[in-house]
Amino acid sequence: MAHIFTSLRHPVEKLMEAEYFFKRSINLDGLEFQFVLNAFLSASRSVTFVLQKAMSGVDGFSTWYGLQQSEMKSDSSMRFFVELRNLTQKEGPVSYIGGFLPNGLCTYRFVGYSQKVPPELKERDIRECCSEQLMKLATLLLKCQQAFPFASCPAQAFTIEGKNSLGYNWDDVTTALGLPDGYIDVVDIPDADKLRILSKDIEAVDMATIKRIAAGKFFQDGDIFPFKNPTHDGLIDRMADLMSSELNMQPHTAFISAIMRKIEDKD
Repeated sequence: MAHIFTSLRHPVEKLMEAEYFFKRSINLDGLEFQFVLNAFLSASRSVTFVLQKAMSGVDGFSTWYGLQQSEMKSDSSMRFFVELRNLTQKEGPVSYIGGFLPNGLCTYRFVGYSQKVPPELKERDIRECCSEQLMKLATLLLKCQQAFPFASCPAQAFTIEGKNSLGYNWDDVTTALGLPDGYIDVVDIPDADKLRILSKDIEAVDMATIKRIAAGKFFQDGDIFPFKNPTHDGLIDRMADLMSSELNMQPHTAFISAIMRKIEDKD
């Protein structure tokens, strides 16, 4: 049976798609923010789906991914994002509330109507929560590359080490590159040099992008993120708590109650 070369290319593209919508959300508000949040949730959820599809035929991947899946299910914030994506696909928009910061940007908080907001995501801007989710997904892809270096990147597969590890033959290479039979049957060129030359026609996986996102480096201008630990008066956080499934206040009532509590705190 011919060897099928595999790659993390498509999972990485989904990760980059999610990052694109995350970055678009920074300066948006109103319905535009809702639209890109929905797009982010869809793209970020697809990272793991596409990863499983891309690597399904790799020896040992199923067992490895089962362990990663258990870790992700035990992570309440990652599980929450999965629930949000399912909500947007089947029921309606994500519940959130927003308000303006001193810098003029609008900050948003998740409101736990049907899905309870995990403690680690409370009192944090939604964009900050999304950035953390991106970092976790990028870290998952990094771990996959480390566990399966030659199956993750065709450019790495086209090395002597990759050939020995994956066990493919020259016919597999010819088929994968769409070359005519006998094209690479050159006896006076060492195998390592053949692979090096042929690898120039192979698109390497963008590991630099995966590492950048895993490190939280989303912006070129000094990686300034306006929603990390923003200065605000806590009013939005109070309203989000009051509108949660436990108290279930309507926005207008929650706003008045939050204002009253703020006045009481000052007194």
